[in-house]
Formats: sequence, C-alpha cells, structure tokens
Amino acid sequence: MPAQELPPVRNFSPKTYGAENQNWSATQADNRKMYFANNKGLLEFNGSQWNLYPTPNESIMRSVCWHAGRIYTGSYMDFGYWESEPTGVLKYTSLVQKLKVPIKEDEQFWQIISSESLVLIQSLDRIYTYDPQKDEVKKVMDIDGLTKIFKVGNRLFYNVLGNGLYEIVDGTARLIAAQDRV
Repeated sequence: MPAQELPPVRNFSPKTYGAENQNWSATQADNRKMYFANNKGLLEFNGSQWNLYPTPNESIMRSVCWHAGRIYTGSYMDFGYWESEPTGVLKYTSLVQKLKVPIKEDEQFWQIISSESLVLIQSLDRIYTYDPQKDEVKKVMDIDGLTKIFKVGNRLFYNVLGNGLYEIVDGTARLIAAQDRV
C-alpha cells in the first residue's frame, strides 16, 4: 500500500507579501487565486505574485469569501465586495454605503459565508444576508453573545454563548441544542 503524501507547504513572510503578519481569513476563487483578509487589507496571490488592496476605510480586514465571481470582505464598520476590472485590478464596492445599511457603532464583520444564492455576513451581534440578484441586504438576527456562524454541507448554524446551538432554516433561527446551565 503506497504511503499517503502531504501537499507541499510554502511559508511566506510579511516582507514577501508586503503586508502585516496577521491574516484573519482565506478563500480561493474559481480562477484558483487565493485571497487573504490581512490587517492591511485584501491580499491576492496568483501562485507567484502578491497584490495588496488596502482596506478603503484603513481598518483591519477581518473576513473574506469568494461567491459567484466576487470577493466579499468584512472589516471595521464596513462590508462589501471586490470585482476585477478589465485591467485585472480589483475595485471595491461598499454595501454598507451603497445600500445605506444601518450598522451598530464599532461593528466589525468577522465571518462571511457563501450559501447557495446568498452571502451571510456575521458580526459579534448580528447576522446579515446579501442577495446579489436583488442587490439587497437584510438583517436576519440581532443576538448578544453570537460567537460563530458556520456551514456544514448546505446547513447553517451559529452558537450563542450561554444559550445554545441554532440552525438557520428559511431565514429563521431554530434551537438545535440548548446549553446546560451550571
């Protein structure tokens, strides 16, 4: 029986990619380019060359997700998407500004998930959905203690500290497992 091989791992220093040492999230596009949410902005890597796109509001970029031809990112007080122009340079569109999304003071967007036709954007207190077809953002939930939203197969879950595990079904929260109170 042949031994299982591990893929080669390449490490890059911040000096090599021209940004800071903290990368919060990563995604891969259909064209196989890699994108990283970095303290300095959006890092793009095509396998040999790095490009840095600074966060428009000069804050730390926390999340990144590829969905249907766009790169979605979240940062301090903003979320939106990047699209490639004919020159190959990425251009940013803030959904918060464009659609006048009412967000909380000091809100940061820590997680973005691609789900079927929607994009889910998570802060520490809220979950938003963006429908690219309708160009519409909706606040799905406002929850104190929201820790993480995650996808398993085609199902979406989130955890609330001191409360339990929930599943989002048709835009509605359903408690799956209550947290035992000690």
